[in-house]
Amino acid sequence: MKVFVAGGTGYIGRHVIRRLLRDGHSVRALIRGGSEAKLRDFSIETVHGDISDPSSLNGALEGCGAVIYLIGLIRELPSKGATFEHTHVRGVRHVYERASQAGIRRWIHISSNGVKPDTKDGYIRTKYRAEEFIKAQDLDYTILRPSIVFGDETDGTVNFVTTIKRLLTLFPLIVPIIGNGGYRLQPVHVDDLAQVLSRILDRPSTFNHTYSLCGARSTTYNDMLDTVAARFGIKKKMKVHLPTVLIKSAALLFQKIESFPLTAEQTDILVAGNTCSDSDLFDELGIVPKAFS
Repeated sequence: MKVFVAGGTGYIGRHVIRRLLRDGHSVRALIRGGSEAKLRDFSIETVHGDISDPSSLNGALEGCGAVIYLIGLIRELPSKGATFEHTHVRGVRHVYERASQAGIRRWIHISSNGVKPDTKDGYIRTKYRAEEFIKAQDLDYTILRPSIVFGDETDGTVNFVTTIKRLLTLFPLIVPIIGNGGYRLQPVHVDDLAQVLSRILDRPSTFNHTYSLCGARSTTYNDMLDTVAARFGIKKKMKVHLPTVLIKSAALLFQKIESFPLTAEQTDILVAGNTCSDSDLFDELGIVPKAFS
C-alpha cells in the first residue's frame, strides 16, 4: 500500500517510515522546504506542502491508500504561526479535505494519552477536538493515544531519553526535579509504536477504534533519571526537588522564549503522570511492548 505520511521528518515519523518500508509498503511523505535532508536516507516519494496552506496540498495525496497523521506540537510559538489550534485542528482538516478528494478512506491518527475535553490545557483540548473531527468523518479511522515516546538513539537525535540525558549533565553536582519526582510515567518505545502503525494499516478489526498505548511497566520520574544515568554511565548526582508552582511560574514567564526548555502546560502534564492499563491492541497484534528499563 502507498501511505501518505504527514509528519515524517520528525523523530517518530522517521521510525514509522523505516518500519513501513521494511514491511513492504511504499511511502509518500509531506515535507516543508528545508526538511529534505531529514529523509534523504529513505527510498520514498516526497511532496512539498504546508498544512497551513490547503492549496499547497493539491494533488499531494492522489494515488495513496492511507493517511498517517503524525504532526503534533508540544509548545506554541505564535510569532511563527505555530499554535495548537493550527497544528492539531486546522491542519487535520486541511489534510482530510485533500484525502477525501483523493478517495482515501483509511486514516491513522496519532493523538496523546490522557486526551479529554474538560481541560484548560490547549495541547490536550485541541488533540481531543482533532479526534472528534476524525470520528465525525466517513473514514475507516484508528486513533492511537501513545504515552511519552522514547528510544535508545545515541547519535544526538532529540528524544525523551536524550532530553533526560542532557538534564543529567546540565549541572555538575545536582539534578533539578519538578516536584517530588514520584509521578508515574509509562513510556512506549518508538519501535513498538511504529510496528503497531504498520500492522494496523489494513487490519479491519482496528477500524473506528481508539487505543491507548503505553510501555510494559510504569515507573517514577525519579527512577527514570537513575535508569538513564546508568545507561550512559553518568555519575549519580543529588536530586534537588523544586516546588512545582515555582517551576510553573518561571515557565509562564519565559515560555515564549524558544530556547527555554519547558512550558507551563508541559509542567502540568508531567506532574499529572502518564500511564494506562489497557494493552488490547498490543495483545491483538502479538507485540510485547518494551519497558523503559
